[in-house]
Amino acid sequence: MTETGLIQFRGMPLFQRAKMLAPGTKLNNLQDIACFFYIVQGNYEAVESNGKFRITAKEALLKKCGNYIARFFGSEQSNECEAVAVYLYPDLLQELYKNELPEFLKQSDKIIPSSKIVADDMIEKYMSNLFDYFDNPEIVDEELALHKVKELVMLLLRSEQYESVQQFLSELFSPGVLSFQSVIENNLYSGLSLEELAFVCNKSLSSFRREFNRVYKKSPAKYIKNRKLEKAAQLLNSTDEAISNIAYDCGFQDVTTFSATFHEKYGVAPSKYRATA
Repeated sequence: MTETGLIQFRGMPLFQRAKMLAPGTKLNNLQDIACFFYIVQGNYEAVESNGKFRITAKEALLKKCGNYIARFFGSEQSNECEAVAVYLYPDLLQELYKNELPEFLKQSDKIIPSSKIVADDMIEKYMSNLFDYFDNPEIVDEELALHKVKELVMLLLRSEQYESVQQFLSELFSPGVLSFQSVIENNLYSGLSLEELAFVCNKSLSSFRREFNRVYKKSPAKYIKNRKLEKAAQLLNSTDEAISNIAYDCGFQDVTTFSATFHEKYGVAPSKYRATA
């Protein structure tokens, strides 16, 4: 990753611009913070406790705190992925609204996943303005930094996705914790390795295996493989989707591996299974 701009606030990163060579994968953690993650070019995928979220250029993700897997993909024009992150600290938001805490920042016991945002003209203008600040970070004092964070919040609350934004921001003050089983079910088809899935569950691989065996009474590899194949069989029966797309949607890395694994379970290739269904 190449950092092309960083603006700090009281010693903490607040606005960050970076380029990543694609494809690439990184294990990340947002500890007690969230962020607005905007894609300038390329494609980005985040896999977290609530499942998988994919965004492309001029789209953004309101990303909740916790462990997650970041995947970067290039585009037809470039093998780079460029992104801008605006970090959202609960303490900072409370400070911004200290005189009157708005309804969307009051505590909620709901568990809200990350939220995909399609940028409108106002958000695009906001991001363009940030690029000027990355080139001249010395002009961003504390007052301006606070103003820019509050401006982003207001723009998001005026976007078409304002309801999900409102729910997301309220959760920052009392984030719910998903059960172990919920995290597994949300990520059965995300294409994660066991090591990555353990990371998303915030567990070591050994403790993850123990907890999985306790909950499901089966090994994680065997259980997840069977669930992926069962979903693939259902899609082959009920849709005309290309076999390659079904393989990807069910969490397989390539069609060759999918076909061999499918044949091992069902005794026929996916194409023949579909033809005889």
